[in-house]
Amino acid sequence: MTRYFIKLQKPSNHYIDIEARFDTRGAKELQVQLPAWRPGRYELGNFAQNTRKWKAFDENGNSLISYKTVKDCWIVETNECEEVIVRYDYYSFQLDAGNTYFDENQLYINPVNCFLYIHERIDEPCEISISDIPENYKIASSLNFDTKGKALAKDFHTLADSPFITCEDIKENEFQVGDCHFKISIIGNALPDWNKITNDFKMFSAKQIELFGELPVRDYHFLFQMPDYKYYHGVEHLASTVICIGPVENLNLPEFYNEFLGISSHELFHCWNVKSIRPDEMFPYDYRKENYTVLNYVTEGVTTYYGDLMLLRSGGFSPEVFFAKTAKTIERHEHNFGKLYQTLAEASMDAWLDGYKAGAPERKISFYQKGMMVAWLLDINIMMDTANAQNLDSVMKMLYSEFAKKSKGYSESDYIEIIESVTGKNYRSFFEKYVWGLENVAEALNEAFDYIGCRIIKLPNPIHTENRFGFRLLEADVINKNMITHIAPGSPADLAGLSIHDKIVFVNGIEIDSNLEEVLQANPEVSGIMIEFSRKSRSMSAVLYENSEKYYPIYQIVKDTNPTEIQKQNYKYWAHQDF
Repeated sequence: MTRYFIKLQKPSNHYIDIEARFDTRGAKELQVQLPAWRPGRYELGNFAQNTRKWKAFDENGNSLISYKTVKDCWIVETNECEEVIVRYDYYSFQLDAGNTYFDENQLYINPVNCFLYIHERIDEPCEISISDIPENYKIASSLNFDTKGKALAKDFHTLADSPFITCEDIKENEFQVGDCHFKISIIGNALPDWNKITNDFKMFSAKQIELFGELPVRDYHFLFQMPDYKYYHGVEHLASTVICIGPVENLNLPEFYNEFLGISSHELFHCWNVKSIRPDEMFPYDYRKENYTVLNYVTEGVTTYYGDLMLLRSGGFSPEVFFAKTAKTIERHEHNFGKLYQTLAEASMDAWLDGYKAGAPERKISFYQKGMMVAWLLDINIMMDTANAQNLDSVMKMLYSEFAKKSKGYSESDYIEIIESVTGKNYRSFFEKYVWGLENVAEALNEAFDYIGCRIIKLPNPIHTENRFGFRLLEADVINKNMITHIAPGSPADLAGLSIHDKIVFVNGIEIDSNLEEVLQANPEVSGIMIEFSRKSRSMSAVLYENSEKYYPIYQIVKDTNPTEIQKQNYKYWAHQDF
């Protein structure tokens, strides 16, 4: 057993004192590892950068020789002792859904960030003990902590997957779906409407359980960090999720509450899709290095699709809210000209390069966004190919029963074979177009939506710089005001030689501050404009000539006003509600 001891000494410096104890079992040396990444984030975290004062001792307090072999792995020479004790500090001052945080109000730990382990003993039990917890503090976690701040995890995988928060102000509520117990904990100055929250959560949780027939765990915990500033981030775990969303004062406002529901449903769906139904390459997780897979369009794209669909089916989202959110996702993808160059499968692999950063212009896409669109298209295609006898639900249920419940990972070939088994059709061309190729999925979606009596419409963008001239400016930034962030290929801005990071100074001789749109609106009939701009301290100019094309359109999804009876039936089968 590996034992961890956590001490809370000085909240103002945000360092957590950690002690890890390992039995040597007669070994001359131990190789101890700190994770390099955490599941749910497809990039290296390099958590060792937050450690200091790393020292190894024997059970009698004598120092042992230790040294690094790589950035986050140490060799400890045991000197024939029975137990190696490693003490170190971990800096904890990033409050989000996947990191670790410590201040005068709370201790919040994601063990995968900061707990050492021995890779060869990853399946052995782990014990945690937290000292110095104030008596008035509660602990929120999927782990079962006792009143003394002690908990046991069956192995390091479970420990790494079990974040916990201890503080005084935890607002809590619970609900039951069959024999499945759910708990909601909110940290922050929230005024939750518990009747509404628990009712909505119970409905979408029940819908998800209905799809798969069971919840993979008997107890599930929603952990919310709700700061007083804008934030949106969620991380999935098998028996819990941590969601950081703010500002907390907006919790009961409709638009914010819909985001609150949407991310919660998304993270719960991960309990099946990726925490249970897992690609081969992540079964089991290897915390030491990248876990490459092309299947993030399933792990994240399908989850993005179902997170909102479960809310539509359960009544948490109205059709108007659901279609508005879907249209916004399609719009973001369509406005990203990386779609011309990077396939969905490539986006999954390249997540480990720069998946969460802006990166080089027009180089990449989001597998969340296009993955959601492909899941939509796949769902309706399966319905069409089977006369509504099957849908994407059938595929997900088979993945769960044939792989997750048999404790094995699946491959892309397995995924395709299941789709073909439920449809009786060859789907290779589908994947060649939309997963491995660059076929426009939005156009295909518009055709598929007709099957359920819906369609995508495009409206002119009301912003003149975007609609008429094809460039976007950085929003709400005083220092970089009027700086270009995006340029549509072939647009007037592109043809005139403008570049991202150019800062617009004059338009038609008028100095530009926050008045660019006003200047353009005052001259809507003018087909050309003279722009003076700054590029890396150089003053430059260009003339932009408007053409017949319009750029960055606004997307909407609407229901047909006169649907056929067949379309209504198709819609009901898909949405679980009348048209």
